[in-house]
Amino acid sequence: MKENMRVSLSLVVWAMLFIGFVAMGIYGITRRGAGGDTEAVVAVAEHRMARVAPDSVGLDGRDLERIAPLVEEHVERGTIPAAVVAVVRGDKLAYIEAFGERCEGVAMTPDARFDVASLTKPVVVATAVMQLVERGALRLSERVERIIPDFDGWRDEEDRRHAITILDLMTHTSKLPSYVSPERLQREYPDSATLGREELMDYIAHCERVLPDEEGASRYSCLNYIALGAVVEKITGMTLDEYARENIFELLAMHDTCYTPCEEYASLCVSTAATPCGVVNDPLAREMMGGVSGNAGLFSTAEDLAIYAAMLLGGGTWQGVEVLSPLTVEAMFTIPHGYDASERTLGWRAARSVYVAAGDLLAGDDTLVHTGATGTSIVVNREHDIAVIILTNRTLGTATATDIHDLRSKVCNIVAAAIK
Repeated sequence: MKENMRVSLSLVVWAMLFIGFVAMGIYGITRRGAGGDTEAVVAVAEHRMARVAPDSVGLDGRDLERIAPLVEEHVERGTIPAAVVAVVRGDKLAYIEAFGERCEGVAMTPDARFDVASLTKPVVVATAVMQLVERGALRLSERVERIIPDFDGWRDEEDRRHAITILDLMTHTSKLPSYVSPERLQREYPDSATLGREELMDYIAHCERVLPDEEGASRYSCLNYIALGAVVEKITGMTLDEYARENIFELLAMHDTCYTPCEEYASLCVSTAATPCGVVNDPLAREMMGGVSGNAGLFSTAEDLAIYAAMLLGGGTWQGVEVLSPLTVEAMFTIPHGYDASERTLGWRAARSVYVAAGDLLAGDDTLVHTGATGTSIVVNREHDIAVIILTNRTLGTATATDIHDLRSKVCNIVAAAIK
């Protein structure tokens, strides 16, 4: 009898060990990255950020319930096809909900992968640049022409030449135009057999600089961050996606964030009206930069971006891993001296007063905000230790800017009112 019990117990132990090894194996398969050069099949849901009841972190859950009918109204109105909204308090996820359909007849889920458009600028490029500053490889006051040869400066009204600096690019005060279409580049380089990255970088280095109406004012420009992405690559000898994966995403366990998704990952992405799943919406990033660009191209989830926001709220550290130093994060929340008219910090928009994307109540001296053309946004408020992430698959032209700003602002107002 005792022998039979010993045998049975042994079988149970071995069965449990086997199940454990199988589970670990599945985990390893599902978490081998999301980039195009890996075999990633995300089959097991894994929450890397603690999900808690809003009331446990000082938020009124009844107030947050007002988010759902608001977003659903915008889905029905056609402002956005679908969305995921997340609210971070400290290092915890206090709210995450999905709205609309991933595709016809299939409900959206919180783990959906979105083309986050210009959120690429702060999450990848601004973070990478500031890491290089921390490591002594770069200075914000450094002239771009020292890194990218023949990078033209600009001339003032008295014909005095001014060099463009890294800080100018970071704060959108470089005098570069806002954008250039692939069609314009084709006209500029008619003899180019394979129009692409080289021609775009040449255009950015030499195109006409545009003086703003107000001295020191910013002109938001995708070209600034394409140039900054090139700076990161020049200094590190790595492609921008390689650098971001090794120095940002892997450190933060942002396993579902990448450029150029592989086929399996792309199947979990949400398409826009203009592009299929896993194909970046921005024309410059897609057609000129092969999907890896400083202005756009990143795909991510609400939870991954919540982790990034929590890192900023934590002074640059997430779960004991330092991505940025506390003084660097402090600098990122501060408009540089002499750049007040720009209303820009290092990679972000400062929402010092009422600003549509941050709403009427979360805006303040300690609030950062950035938006993306696909209807995405991140708002980070240090004063109240809170962040709001909105991801949608809006396409420019499907709804007015007023509509999407109305949604962003009202969601942030609801979150602000929930703070107790």
